[in-house]
Amino acid sequence: MPDRGCAVNRSNGVPARRRAVAVLAVAAAAAGVSQSFGRFTYSLLFTDVRDDLALSNTLAGSLGSTNLFAYLAGTLVVSLGVGRLGLSRTTRIGVVGVTVGLGVMAWASSAPPAFVALACTGFFAAGVWVTVPALAAAQVAPERRGAAIGVVGAGIGSGIVIASVLHSTVAADDWHAVYRIEAALAAVIAAAALAWLRDPAAPSPGRGGLDALRAVPAWKRLLTSYGLYGLGMSLMVTFLVAVLREDAGYSVGAASLAFSCFGVGTVFGGPVFGPLSDRIGRGEALAVAYAVMATMALAIASGARPWATVAAFCFGVAFTGEPTIVAARISDAVTAERFGMVYGLATLAFGAGLMAGPQLGGLIGDRTGSFRPVFVFAAAIAVVAAGFGWHRPAVSIDGSGRRRVDASSTMGR
Repeated sequence: MPDRGCAVNRSNGVPARRRAVAVLAVAAAAAGVSQSFGRFTYSLLFTDVRDDLALSNTLAGSLGSTNLFAYLAGTLVVSLGVGRLGLSRTTRIGVVGVTVGLGVMAWASSAPPAFVALACTGFFAAGVWVTVPALAAAQVAPERRGAAIGVVGAGIGSGIVIASVLHSTVAADDWHAVYRIEAALAAVIAAAALAWLRDPAAPSPGRGGLDALRAVPAWKRLLTSYGLYGLGMSLMVTFLVAVLREDAGYSVGAASLAFSCFGVGTVFGGPVFGPLSDRIGRGEALAVAYAVMATMALAIASGARPWATVAAFCFGVAFTGEPTIVAARISDAVTAERFGMVYGLATLAFGAGLMAGPQLGGLIGDRTGSFRPVFVFAAAIAVVAAGFGWHRPAVSIDGSGRRRVDASSTMGR
């Protein structure tokens, strides 16, 4: 299959390798700002914000829902507009928008500005995550796209770790301080994005989203798999601490340690599964990631010490590994200019599963009186998702010994 990615940017007289490294670094940092600071920090600070602003659990939960709904709305907007704006411009707008939202949240003293802030961070976060995998993939040869996208995934994991450290060190005194520090870091990354991220060619609307999506091999199965991943992942992340504390008898500290191990694991998912998918194939690597997810769900449900904590770390690796593989699989089939449009549509399928998870898990917990069945259910979902995600296109070896994929052999399934 011919290389459909865009060439390495050589503008401004900067050597190609140096610019590629800079773009990868900025893309990873931008992903961390948008996903970890803009979306995950509030989950860590939920009780602090609730108590300080004197909110009910329902109202505080609505703040989190606002962030998620805004993210999905942003994903739809980006999918429709990225072809006109271009990858880099969309990313720059996204990082700046998230920075503004973090700044508003850093000074929010009541519910209304908090709603505005979290809606802002959610909406503009979509402009970053839907585009940065393609920016990263465009900096390297086709056979190394998985590794490049994995670097972006490591940025998200690193952001989660930073947010966790800030939560444990400064949030006790004032949760606003966490957002102030994050806003300052985001401003630095936004400045770097404005300086380094430039599209190498003028954007072009090209084919519509569904037409471009059909170029991805077995796209219906892939989107179904990605939606199921969103469902299973949300079940595990939402109820990880609860199952360990209420069913396995873990102390607050021990359960928090397990969640921290999960956060550390997210740093390694992209760097592990991205290169792995380059070596053994996207479908095979995706099956491995789902197998890890299913096995770790059962291990966490058992509550066995220390294996449940180890399993939380391994689940963190799969947590960021699976989106990395999906992004690489899409990048293999479409041009860089079309990637944001197609990946945005895939993210909508993921978001549908993400929204259903917490409510479904809570219902299972209420009906059974335990959160262990939630994790057994998540393991079953991972197995089914692996079946939908499995794809093995025709492979040939070119004259230089490189692995080439013939995506056309299974297009449109």
